[in-house]
Amino acid sequence: MRAQILSIGDELLGGYITDTNATWLEQQLALLNIPVDQVTHVGDNLDRLVVTLQRVIGEADLVICTGGVGPTEDDLTREAIAAALGEVPVVDPQLLDGIRSFFAGRNLTMPERNAKQAWQIPSSVPLHNSIGTAPGWFVQYGETAIAAMPGVPREMFLMYQEQLLPRLQSLRAGTVIRSTTLKTIGIGESLAEEKLHDIIRRSDPVIATYAKDDGVHIRVTASADNEASAIAHRDACVSEIAARIGETIYGRDAITLPGSLLSLLESKGLTIGITDFGGGGRFAALLASESGSGRQMIGSFMAPSLPPTDQGPADTAAEVAATLATDLGLAIVVTEAEEQPGVFASSILVTIAGRCEASRTFPIRSAHEDIQRRSALLAAEVLRTALLSI
Repeated sequence: MRAQILSIGDELLGGYITDTNATWLEQQLALLNIPVDQVTHVGDNLDRLVVTLQRVIGEADLVICTGGVGPTEDDLTREAIAAALGEVPVVDPQLLDGIRSFFAGRNLTMPERNAKQAWQIPSSVPLHNSIGTAPGWFVQYGETAIAAMPGVPREMFLMYQEQLLPRLQSLRAGTVIRSTTLKTIGIGESLAEEKLHDIIRRSDPVIATYAKDDGVHIRVTASADNEASAIAHRDACVSEIAARIGETIYGRDAITLPGSLLSLLESKGLTIGITDFGGGGRFAALLASESGSGRQMIGSFMAPSLPPTDQGPADTAAEVAATLATDLGLAIVVTEAEEQPGVFASSILVTIAGRCEASRTFPIRSAHEDIQRRSALLAAEVLRTALLSI
């Protein structure tokens, strides 16, 4: 089974919004081992939509449309699917009652234009929208399945999980797919691919790498005719990956970067204080985003830049540990020099003092916001390496 995604709306072509829906859907379909051959952006033009739909229906086993299922005149996805399939939409009374009830539950009267959201064609099955007014469509047209969902991300995400995913899983009956995501830090995506090149080239399990804000993620997806075989095949590949880059893997699936760091601190009975000059407080915010972080991260200080001082970075890290009475003090010092508008040559220094010591400097050339983001990731890398050495 191969898929194509249609992201529909003038706002996408005008650059007013970023198409995060398609990226998310690609990730979800990969978990089902359904490759996406193409993502197409189409504006709110009925003729162009119909032509595009007719083309992709002839090319793909699965077509997923997002956007264009609202109540306004420029919401044309239903009309386009109906025209492409040669069917006529009619109002489904049960869906219409549901939309009216949605508005009534908020002490509002449904505008009559919302009635088009209750349209169905003979070959469509509605996809229930539990948090919005626009039901989706699921259509089986010959060998091609067609789904239409809202463009509003939170509505689309939930509709996919609750309504479309079970249907896709039934289409994949007889094949069990099991995936896991390894999360790494301290290794770039290109180096990870280089070290795993021969494993990645295999067709099964399917391995994909992604550069994320919390490091490089490596997804491993295995398929088999039963669950035990799929899991065994997947985990054998995970062990092979760990044998090559295991020192960089900080977690798997639901494990977060701050969660892994706080767990390391807790397992060693350590507390930490942070002082941040020029990093925007990103690292402290990262740790604080995890529930219960206050047990290990006692406090933090932040300033836009390092003030004139005779103190060295190690002294700064030791000072925050002494001030907050923590086992460890971590200091981040970011210096920047603008080379051209919006681009800075930067140095990020991360120093740890106390029960363990470490100091590393990272030269970076990037935008100011990205430098701050990277300061948090690099601080996490230095802290994790130091803790593992204890």
